[in-house]
Amino acid sequence: MDNKENVMKGYQIAMDKLSQIDLSAILLLITLIILLIVAVLLTNYFSKRFKEKYKYIEFEKFSKEKELSEKQYKILWDYSLKLGRDPFLAIEFKSPFEKVIDLYIKENPNFDEELIKDMRKKLGFDYVPYFVPITTTKDIDLFQGGILRVGENRIIRVALYDKDERFMYWVVTDEITMLPADPGDIVKINFVRKGDAAYIIEIPIEEVINDNGKIIIKAPHTFELIRVQRREYPRVETDLDCIVGKEIEEKTVWLEGKIVDISPSGARVCIPPEKRSVLNLKIGDRVYIQFDILNKSILQKSEIVNIYEKQKTLCYGVRFIDIKESIQRDIFDYVKRQQQAFAKLHSKQS
Repeated sequence: MDNKENVMKGYQIAMDKLSQIDLSAILLLITLIILLIVAVLLTNYFSKRFKEKYKYIEFEKFSKEKELSEKQYKILWDYSLKLGRDPFLAIEFKSPFEKVIDLYIKENPNFDEELIKDMRKKLGFDYVPYFVPITTTKDIDLFQGGILRVGENRIIRVALYDKDERFMYWVVTDEITMLPADPGDIVKINFVRKGDAAYIIEIPIEEVINDNGKIIIKAPHTFELIRVQRREYPRVETDLDCIVGKEIEEKTVWLEGKIVDISPSGARVCIPPEKRSVLNLKIGDRVYIQFDILNKSILQKSEIVNIYEKQKTLCYGVRFIDIKESIQRDIFDYVKRQQQAFAKLHSKQS
């Protein structure tokens, strides 16, 4: 009985305490908490919308400074957001721009190609400087030569004949009457971009066109390019006076020339063709090259590794031998400065 009485007393005490609680106060507290949560959510929502609106206004202003039309910058804004990218990147950098345009083209088969070309030109994306790697086949220059590989053994010479926003057209330059490949086949094209690197692309043939005896391969553009760096060091075109010396009969004979491109590992040196007999240079010959860069005079032992001869020029590819690290560093600094100056000039022109 004692246990039962204790339980009853405990129950009565609990009921007495519960009756003392103000339920309206509890409801008010819960309501205030809910209102506070809603206020925080609404503040975050409108803050986000305000930031997006402000960002769009800035984007619109920036686009107009680039002379983009309303339709053009809306394409970049909408499709950048679809890709989850910052729209400003599509205006300032070529690679994001091309990804955005690629999505737009895929979702709009009847797109206005001239509108896209005009946009690319206004943003300065219609040309890629030779020292900047390409990121899409749209960047390949017209008439770029290459090697088409069909299967394991067949090699055919080709050149880029034409391109639009969706396809590229490679013309066969070898004398063949029929392409040993059909639409749907996967082929590889290897090409060397001057001053940059070698590239490999693997593409499906969309169509094989016979245009008055010319065999043209139509293939879709791709971002999948394999880049093979051909040189250990960057190289830049230049116009440096130099003298070339060769030991002949125990004395050094010198000849004036021009360095037309240079890297920390070598250079291309040109001389007047009519002076070829003065030094009579051949591949493998050892020579001295003397030139000035960055207010420093450099005398460098070199080896002839290539000979380039055209109608009015005679040039030699030379490899620097036993070059000091300090000289390599000076040449590297010179190359970088020349590249930066060229990029700045190109930016102003575009």
